[in-house]
Amino acid sequence: MDKLYANWDELVFEYRRKDYGAYLMRYNYPSYVTIATLIVLFIFICSTVGPKLFSEEAVQQEVQVTKIQYVDLKEAPPIERIETPKPAVAKYVAPKVVEEEVKPEEELPTIDQAIAEADTSIVTEAAPAPVAEVIEVVEPPPVVEEVKAPEPVREPVVIKPSFSGGTDALKDWLSKHINYPAMAVRMGIQGRVLVEFTVDEKGKISNVTVKESLHKLCDNEAVRLVKAMPDWNPGSIDGVATTQTYQQPISFVLK
Repeated sequence: MDKLYANWDELVFEYRRKDYGAYLMRYNYPSYVTIATLIVLFIFICSTVGPKLFSEEAVQQEVQVTKIQYVDLKEAPPIERIETPKPAVAKYVAPKVVEEEVKPEEELPTIDQAIAEADTSIVTEAAPAPVAEVIEVVEPPPVVEEVKAPEPVREPVVIKPSFSGGTDALKDWLSKHINYPAMAVRMGIQGRVLVEFTVDEKGKISNVTVKESLHKLCDNEAVRLVKAMPDWNPGSIDGVATTQTYQQPISFVLK
């Protein structure tokens, strides 16, 4: 028998699960479309009718007109003219010529007359002879400066640190305690490693470093050997024990 279905969705989801959400979406779809259509119509009506309503209200508002009252102005008073005084002009007066008597100039004496008058008026007197003063110049005795001989520069007496027993004792100690690395022997490595270290006032050895390297194996053995040494005799300057740096070569020779 044919079944009667309320809508198309019931037929589609007859043998399917309806709790996944697809059924609800299809079931509510017509109501969603109706609501959306009403919203669009409302917006359309507001956008078309609204501006007209607001424009009519604006026209209906009373327009305030300000009236301008004109006032009759009186005639302006006449302008008084100020006359500037003309500058006074001085008239030219011609000078009067007055005739005066010109006195005759006195005659100047001649040269001979002037010399004669000068001889009679000038009395020559013999001037006394100048007396010469004798000044004796005495030279001071020469100053003799004493030249001191330069004092001799005394160099400080420096004594280097040393191994107890001297150089021969140091060689014997190194030959007895050195461990030639077996790997260096197999590789045929031989040569010299220069080690630098510090000897303090008490003869303690510290700050052991490699200055000239041969091979890592030999370098490590040389550093170990120096650190294992007994205390040295400290160095001194002018008889005072001081901390000094010392360099010691260590030889690796294959026999």
